[in-house]
Amino acid sequence: MLNNDHILGDISLPLFLQEYWQQKPLLIRNAFPNYSCSISADEMAGLACESDVESRIIIERDGDFPWQCHHGPFDESEFSKLPETHWTLLLQSCNLHLPAFARLLEQFRFIPNWRVDDVMVSYAAPGGSVGPHTDNYDVFLLQAQGSRHWDISTQPYTDADYIPDLDLKILKSFQAEKSWKLEPGDMLYLPPGVAHHGVADSDLAADDCITISIGFRAPNYVELATALLDEVLSQHASNHTSLLTSDFYQDPNFDLQKNPGEISAQALQKINHMVQQQLNSRIQDSDWFGKYITSTGEMGEGFLPNETLSDMTQEQHLKPLTEGQQLTRNESSKLAFVIPDRNEKNDNNNVHFFCNGQVSYYSQNFLPIISLICNLRYPSTDLLVDMLDNRQAKLLLARLINQGHLYYEQDVDED
Repeated sequence: MLNNDHILGDISLPLFLQEYWQQKPLLIRNAFPNYSCSISADEMAGLACESDVESRIIIERDGDFPWQCHHGPFDESEFSKLPETHWTLLLQSCNLHLPAFARLLEQFRFIPNWRVDDVMVSYAAPGGSVGPHTDNYDVFLLQAQGSRHWDISTQPYTDADYIPDLDLKILKSFQAEKSWKLEPGDMLYLPPGVAHHGVADSDLAADDCITISIGFRAPNYVELATALLDEVLSQHASNHTSLLTSDFYQDPNFDLQKNPGEISAQALQKINHMVQQQLNSRIQDSDWFGKYITSTGEMGEGFLPNETLSDMTQEQHLKPLTEGQQLTRNESSKLAFVIPDRNEKNDNNNVHFFCNGQVSYYSQNFLPIISLICNLRYPSTDLLVDMLDNRQAKLLLARLINQGHLYYEQDVDED
């Protein structure tokens, strides 16, 4: 694997995070020297025909109307009907479907794992693009094959600047401030809100244009508020607790109102304080955010911390590790942890371990093994073996393997 520093060229990781991340674009020439594309155009078309792969085809022209967006899965015959130029095929979450793109993500671990969105791969026919637009997330655009021309603008845009009545958000007019041509191995970083327009080489004889987008999510306040409120409601429902008198609005000693139909400022103040007090108490608890940010949208696929495993089953799961096999985190499993602030009044100083939207708690003694498997998709075999001197640590690791959150790479290779 390449060193993380290398993919940013002459820019160090601390400098990038302080001066570029979420602030300004950065072009990195030859970020991945001698880069070899991990997928062909035909393989992309094949994936776009599969029902579990999110795919889109965007046709700029030569269709029934400009900027058509078609959603997969597609029938194989549909590709033969596409025009020669000016269309793009997009495949989302390729890191979940192809190991090569999951490994590529390891080069970007200088950004916290919970910020990772997905790896999208696009094939563009000559002249193909998705139009000039902006995104609300950070993205690294790696040119994997062929060449693509990129124009960018840091000017602010509003909803009125986009073409109306389209399935896509495409700017009506776009004036480039900077332009580059990216060749295989070159990479462009763009922070949120920077307008960009990437167009594949228009030469019909040129190599296929394939671009890899490594995106990083940034939840907005609506998503966060919804997640927090969902947690409040689910906690109440799961606890089956009756509300206490103190949980209801109370207004002793209020002043006689001149207008019975008025909601007084005094009542509104009490209502706001009542709601804020409850929400603030929930916000102090990190569980709601950990569950939200690691959720995969699939119910029942989190970690089962109390699963019963026999000693023999545990040994079967851990034997390959002790024999030197590489244990790998499943790309479909989102793992994270929170270390409680010991300076705060907290009855629970356990490590909060999150897996696919569920939380479990472990003593501080488990922090080394939990942090290792959360930090790295390919945790050190030697370090893991050294941590198996504790029966509970063995059980934790065996459960993660048994439930498919960790697996041995050799098992996949043999399949």
